[in-house]
Amino acid sequence: MAVLCVSVTPAMAKPTSITVSIKQAQFQCRLWNPPGWSYTYQNWLTEMDLSLTGKVLHGTISYAPAVTNEEGTSTSYVYDKNSGHWIQHEGTISYTSPYSGLTITEYWRGYLEFDGTPSAISFVHGVGYQWGYIYGDDPRWYYTYAVWDETMGAWLLGFSIYYWDETTFTQNYSPPFPDPFIEPVPASDYNPLGL
Repeated sequence: MAVLCVSVTPAMAKPTSITVSIKQAQFQCRLWNPPGWSYTYQNWLTEMDLSLTGKVLHGTISYAPAVTNEEGTSTSYVYDKNSGHWIQHEGTISYTSPYSGLTITEYWRGYLEFDGTPSAISFVHGVGYQWGYIYGDDPRWYYTYAVWDETMGAWLLGFSIYYWDETTFTQNYSPPFPDPFIEPVPASDYNPLGL
């Protein structure tokens, strides 16, 4: 699945649309397999379509294969002068899975980094963390290794790390699977593994 970006806009600022060409890497765990990285790729060329309004970047998270009944896919990144990063705004996404037919709730955390004002040529790096949960019935009829997460009050179905880099960068990542496992709390922790 590809990630792209969005948020709240000041009424006076005029939006500037930018398309950032990137290389994406994904390290994915889906708990129909035992915990661990079950699928990975690197150096996949793709794009982020963004809109800059003041100190906020706006975009949309999209999925492949397509999902249905999507809610909350707009996202935003707000500039933080202390870190120099554009930090992803808190929020959740829900949709119906094309695989299981279950309603999935996702949590996203992460950041984008630019060399100066965001533009098609100033992108440097970014990281996205993605957790998938189901609230309600036990999903282990499909996600055999789903884990009940007491903190979240839901079944953990999967976790991914995305790396985004400028297209001239050759990706060569090998992150260990988180042990102990991390959760999307506290919500303010936009980079829980320090990537």
